[in-house]
Amino acid sequence: MNDRLIKMVNEARWADGQKVRSRLEDITYNPMRSQEEFVMRMVRENAKTEYGQKHGFEHIHTMEEFCRYIPLTSYDDYVPYIERIANGKRNVLTAYLTEHISKLDECRQLPQSRWSVQTAYDYSFCAGFYMAGHYGYLTDGMTLNLVNNDVEHRPSGVTAGNLLGRLLVKRDFGNVQVYVVPVDIQPTDSTKRLYMQALYALKQKDISLAICEHYENFVDMLRYIEKHWPALSYDIELGNTYVDHAPERANEIREIMEDHHIGTQMVEQLWPNLRCLMVQDVDRLSASFELLRTYCGSNVHFVFTGISSPEGTFSTVLNLDDPQTVLIPDSMFYEFKPKEAQSYTQLLTLDQLEIGRSYELVTTTMAGLYRYKTGKHFLVVGRHHDTPTVIIDNS
Repeated sequence: MNDRLIKMVNEARWADGQKVRSRLEDITYNPMRSQEEFVMRMVRENAKTEYGQKHGFEHIHTMEEFCRYIPLTSYDDYVPYIERIANGKRNVLTAYLTEHISKLDECRQLPQSRWSVQTAYDYSFCAGFYMAGHYGYLTDGMTLNLVNNDVEHRPSGVTAGNLLGRLLVKRDFGNVQVYVVPVDIQPTDSTKRLYMQALYALKQKDISLAICEHYENFVDMLRYIEKHWPALSYDIELGNTYVDHAPERANEIREIMEDHHIGTQMVEQLWPNLRCLMVQDVDRLSASFELLRTYCGSNVHFVFTGISSPEGTFSTVLNLDDPQTVLIPDSMFYEFKPKEAQSYTQLLTLDQLEIGRSYELVTTTMAGLYRYKTGKHFLVVGRHHDTPTVIIDNS
């Protein structure tokens, strides 16, 4: 482990995080100004695209006109455009360079522009690093990465696959020295992936920060360790294709796990310096989260970095150990349908939302989604300055 390099990486993470947090503090005081600026910039810069010309962007001069003249959309409306964009066609949905193709599922994909990738990096990773650093958790240990980094690098320079895997290596930090699980290892089989994650995690004692897409990723790895620690410690003792032999560490693992009871605290014993777990998306906090808290004990804290999907980065972290996150006024244009409404005829802007009520999100993004019905429902739980704070409503 290169302590000097990790210190430099964490200094860069902290600097990035401070810039993003400072911007967030500014834009949440007057969110509608940022929303108006976002819409006007978007129609101005995309007026000469195929979509912009078809829908008369050049004649739109206010946010109200945008809502009046641009139709609501769903995924099927973009199918004719997406394959052409994936093949390198420019100026179709946006004027911005396509940097990544995200997968919604096995059959559906969405292009990500340079701006939407940067937004995801800023408000998912950098905002999370700020929160970790603010509480002193960006220390000298390595980062345990449990994000699915199955990313294809195409000849055109565009990447395709899991966006979070792409963001993990957006900045070249000398990743071999920073991340516990090598970022170029991409097992497609879930059992093989769990084995690799557990093996590399157990081999490296000095871990200070963990990053996962869903908190269940961490739970699954810990359960795998509980079941397979004898074989894992054997592989660490002798070494194999993936790790060098480390008999002392193997004996440490055996001593810890022989005294361990299933479903009880184990994180602090295995990784005494691990203090922070960054979770990239939280759709719900179920019983498995309480199990994770038990595994971790009271000394490990959680950064819920926000609500996100391939369709956009919808909200970002405000506080440690708090799943409540804040909408991001300069990242997309938000419209909301009250949950009880039968139609989309009376959509609301974020300044019209009421605390305690649920809404379905309709979004416009820099990736080329225009008044897109996400199907996601948010419960408004408070405000940060003048901007709503939300959690996912799965009821």
